[in-house]
Amino acid sequence: MPILLLRCVIIHHRGRIQTLDAGTEKAVSRRMDKLFYWVIPPVLAVVIGLSALPSAALDKLRISYSAINATQAFLWVARERGYFAKHGLDGELLYINSGTMNIAALVGGSVQVAGGGPVSIEARLRGVKLTILGNPLPLLASNLVVHPDIKSVAELPGKVAGISRFGSSTDQGFRYLFRKNGFNAEKDLKMLQMGGDQSRIGALKAGTIQYTFLGAAATNQARAQGFRVLATAQQMAIPFPWTSVVVEDGWLARNRDVAYRYLKCAVESIVHLKRNRADSERIIAKYMKINDPKLATTELDFVSALMPDYPAPTFDGIKLILENFAKEYPDAPRRDPREFVDGSLIERLKQEKFAEGLKF
Repeated sequence: MPILLLRCVIIHHRGRIQTLDAGTEKAVSRRMDKLFYWVIPPVLAVVIGLSALPSAALDKLRISYSAINATQAFLWVARERGYFAKHGLDGELLYINSGTMNIAALVGGSVQVAGGGPVSIEARLRGVKLTILGNPLPLLASNLVVHPDIKSVAELPGKVAGISRFGSSTDQGFRYLFRKNGFNAEKDLKMLQMGGDQSRIGALKAGTIQYTFLGAAATNQARAQGFRVLATAQQMAIPFPWTSVVVEDGWLARNRDVAYRYLKCAVESIVHLKRNRADSERIIAKYMKINDPKLATTELDFVSALMPDYPAPTFDGIKLILENFAKEYPDAPRRDPREFVDGSLIERLKQEKFAEGLKF
């Protein structure tokens, strides 16, 4: 642009001189020389300076997630495809291996967006002002994997379940499973904190636990080692805030536009997962460190069947969690699930038909 401007000035300068008589030409030439040497350089400096200015600063956003499986893949897609920057965000992803610790990081101010739906609900019951903006995965997104000697859910009471952390999604899922099947979760459910999927597979092998919830790829690994799937996530179809977008109320009040743009990233990433299989499988394999393409396909098939385009809060899932907390918080089952969510930003995206307008 500066070179083009310079050429235009020179052409204009010469063109005018050619139309004047000799005496006037000299006078005009002197004035134009002054213009050229004293006015044009500062103008060019301004033009060059403007062209060199950085683009508008991106809003910094630290986002934590709690598992290395495809339930979190929409975050990896957002990073890999540049959707954070596209929507004006400098998104930084942090892996923290349980929902409980994710919420602790959020409350402590280390992150601005966290996973950990059930833990955030308990935190609000305790007076901590946290809000769920959406649930990218609104079902209990794990398969029930057991020791080969276990043939039915009726055999689970008295045996030891492996969970990531107390209060986490795995903890809450087993509480619901026991209650749904008529068991006394407080008496019959025995749980040990074991960390992530790989740690729980190791505990199954060691005999420390007899059953657990596992993601799709981890389920295949466990099956290859002789363990069996007692029920799939699709078969159980348990409404559950498995993957959540949780923020602190004060931060949300100050940063609603940032939150809105983050949810745009989430929706675009979810739709990308479903429409671009080859690229999505590549991203899943990269972050999960999968060498077998079939495992990446398994993970993608698993989550794409459970994940809606618009990650609206799951009121049924939140109600389930509130019922699970009846012993610790007697008034929890009577609380309105709407108290724990703000679905207005997702609703805005629906009204705008954002997902329908995406082009890949």
